[in-house]
Amino acid sequence: MGALTMASVSSYGAVVLVLAMGSLIGLARAFIAHRTRLHSEREASARIAARASGLIGLAERHRGAVRIVERDRDGHREVEFGRQDSLIVGNGEEAA
Repeated sequence: MGALTMASVSSYGAVVLVLAMGSLIGLARAFIAHRTRLHSEREASARIAARASGLIGLAERHRGAVRIVERDRDGHREVEFGRQDSLIVGNGEEAA
């Protein structure tokens, strides 16, 4: 009778061990996914800042009218500088 009880306890222990390992693996996967998403957003933010800086430099150097058309994952923007009737258009919404 004692051997049967010991076998059932060890099988429960194995189930608990498997569940604990599954939980730890799930937490590790969630952490890696979070860090990957965070890194991706940080990289996109740096690219946006560099692009904006370049566009500002272009607009400052150019003396005539400048029209900038941008397409990215946020949408489509068209911006015109240097005209009296300057028009800012972007898919039904204004872009600054």
